[in-house]
Amino acid sequence: MRRARLRRLLPASSLLFVLALAAGPLAGPAAGAEPVPAPEAVPAEGNTPVLVDRVVAIVDEEPILQSDVERETELYRLERQYANQEITADDATVRREVLDRLIESKLIIAAAKLADMSVDQEAIAGSVEQKIQQFVERFGSLAALEAELARSGMTLVDYRARMASQLRDQQYMRLVVGKFIRPDIEVMENEVRDYYQAHLAEMPSEPDSVTIADILVAVQPSREARQLVQQKVTKVQAALSRGMPFGDAAKAYSEDAAAARGGVVGVVGRDDLYDEGLSSAVFALKVGQVGEPVVTTRGVHIVRLDAVQEDGRRAISQIFLPISVTDQDIAAAKATAEAARARVAGGEAFSLVAADVSADAASARNGGMLGTFRLEDLSESFRKALTDLPADAVSEPVMTPAGWYVFKMISRKQGHTFTYEELSEQLRQAVESQKIEAALATYVKDLRKRFFIEEKS
Repeated sequence: MRRARLRRLLPASSLLFVLALAAGPLAGPAAGAEPVPAPEAVPAEGNTPVLVDRVVAIVDEEPILQSDVERETELYRLERQYANQEITADDATVRREVLDRLIESKLIIAAAKLADMSVDQEAIAGSVEQKIQQFVERFGSLAALEAELARSGMTLVDYRARMASQLRDQQYMRLVVGKFIRPDIEVMENEVRDYYQAHLAEMPSEPDSVTIADILVAVQPSREARQLVQQKVTKVQAALSRGMPFGDAAKAYSEDAAAARGGVVGVVGRDDLYDEGLSSAVFALKVGQVGEPVVTTRGVHIVRLDAVQEDGRRAISQIFLPISVTDQDIAAAKATAEAARARVAGGEAFSLVAADVSADAASARNGGMLGTFRLEDLSESFRKALTDLPADAVSEPVMTPAGWYVFKMISRKQGHTFTYEELSEQLRQAVESQKIEAALATYVKDLRKRFFIEEKS
């Protein structure tokens, strides 16, 4: 009888709460859940009643408990932490917002059930597990996630159940929007154009980009410095061949911060090492094996593979012997770069000079061509050299950790704000979302009048 009465009260076009709710973390309890009994006083020692929970609101004969509000508030905090977002509102404001969303969620579910809508339970279960896996990756391990949940007064079982209820609510929300709201929404082209003009300052833009070629002159240590390092390498290899433990050899010979801890570097992935040759050497080792010396721009690395992690990363130790460069070495490299620039200025092809001089082997094989880059993505030193460099011009030598660069500006493309035509579909969706949000707010406001709601003090 009550069900039939409520059907007659439902308007032909339905209400939506803000679309952010459909994707947000503050949806309410699961639809279709068993009615929750009223809180009861549990006798404690000495027959003194202890309140274990209480009803804070009733929506269409469905209770919302204090524990529901508390759990949803903790989930809200956890979600904000996961997204690295600060909570600026005070506790009372957050709880008020949580309760309002729980009430509105129950109103939406009631409307959906009256329209005989149902949700995909298998898809919900899959989404829950995917969300939990994302949290595991965020916190580093399942144990770390469980510890974080425990600090919020929840178990993984609690979290899984609450997440499932949130996703069910979101599905019901989308169903209600799709049936009662979206069909009545019409977006006119003039509205989209007006939106574009009104938000022109907020429109995305394409930044300046440059197509460049390069000549790299690496800073080379002096012959004496190389000979000194070679002598140190020979001593290390001799000590290891005599049976000296790797950790002791690192303490005795290594010249980096890891020396004090026996050369232990830690766990690294393929992209964590700054030198491709060093990375290849590390990932070719077997556990316990000490590799051959690897020379990089920083020095000589003698690496031992300590362990292989489940995710494929390597735990390594190293003996590091830096190759020192002097001011004279830097000056000599700059002179070579200036000579290469002078050859280009004198009429030689940039591509031929790059092939002859450049230490950037990859680009040298292609006539010095590096490619096209957004100017804002380049390092500060590169941007400074390239920002005002005209097309076909060659830059002065630029000092970087890799050495001295000489750039040729092949072409440049001026950035621009995206046009209406380029953004028309996204703009249409934005206008549609605004209309849906407004219609949903009206619909929810109407539901609050049509359904029974009682908030307890």
